[in-house]
Amino acid sequence: MGWEQRGEQRYYYTAKRVGGRVVKQFVGVGYIGELTAKYDAATRAERAAEAEDDRQARDDLDDLDAALDPLHDLADTLTAAALVAAGFHRHHRGPWRKRRA
Repeated sequence: MGWEQRGEQRYYYTAKRVGGRVVKQFVGVGYIGELTAKYDAATRAERAAEAEDDRQARDDLDDLDAALDPLHDLADTLTAAALVAAGFHRHHRGPWRKRRA
């Protein structure tokens, strides 16, 4: 939430979600409000850094997954060829079924 100016005085509030709605909670004025504001800013920066690290790790895994796509396609093709050679078929792209004799 942050600082609110009322008259000549500044008040620091935090916002929390309670029962599906946002509720403001008074924290303090002056020194206490400033300390809390600095702590909240540091916490937000830490969460943002963790989120960026998670995003980077996810991107790295996506790159590795993309590198394996040709191998996955080849495995699917080889599996389909082996099943067809063993007498199986797919009816309307469904599961593999053994042909009746």
